[in-house]
Amino acid sequence: MMAVDAAIGDLDATVDGIDTDATTATELFAVVDVLDGQPMLRRSLSDPTAVLADRSGLARRLFGGKVSEATLAVLLHALGESWDSGAHMVAGLERQGIRVALLAAHRDGELARVADELHSMAVIIDETPELEGTLHKSYPVDAKRELIDGLVADKVLPVSRMLIDRVVRTPGRNHSRSLGRMLELAADVAGRRVAWVTVAQPLDEARTARLTKALEAQAGGPVHVHVEIDPKVLGGIHVALGDHVFEATVAARLDQAHRQLISR
Repeated sequence: MMAVDAAIGDLDATVDGIDTDATTATELFAVVDVLDGQPMLRRSLSDPTAVLADRSGLARRLFGGKVSEATLAVLLHALGESWDSGAHMVAGLERQGIRVALLAAHRDGELARVADELHSMAVIIDETPELEGTLHKSYPVDAKRELIDGLVADKVLPVSRMLIDRVVRTPGRNHSRSLGRMLELAADVAGRRVAWVTVAQPLDEARTARLTKALEAQAGGPVHVHVEIDPKVLGGIHVALGDHVFEATVAARLDQAHRQLISR
């Protein structure tokens, strides 16, 4: 995956230098849908043994005049990267669509609200097994959109609605985890890290502020804290910050005590 990681990093840097907006994101998602639906085209565009100029020419013939110059530029740069497969290239393009949407929200001063709305959707899915089960099934995309529209409708920003749509349209995905990855991208765009905090009871503003300050000291920079309520933790707090996990819950201590007893 090192080659993929390098391709993603290079593409991030390139896209940051292109004048994009929310429309660019919409068009990138449309390109992704075309490539997802046409495996032969996807292979032709990502074939590393084919001459880049030929692949770029094919992309220009197919999408030139149908998408903006910014969208076409992102696609052409993606073709020039080294991908392990066509599927990874398409995933890289979808990731850029997400980043472009989040960058547009950031420029408009709406990124914090978008992050909150994505987090709220993730919580709703986590707390509603029936909803997650329905989204996992191979129902028509329009039916899934209608279901989600009934939940969010005009309650969220258009960018949030577009990003939620990208997550729920695909059967078999872990939807809350996909939303979590979007939140991590949002934090990256804002120059922050994300801390996932699980507690049994809601935190008041003072405790949230103290926790945020402590996590920022740990991370050495700004941290966006997402709090989830889970009565199963019983008490205390569970924090995941990047690769670091801090566990101080009653449930964890009981589990540890149980393991110690049965190991004797």
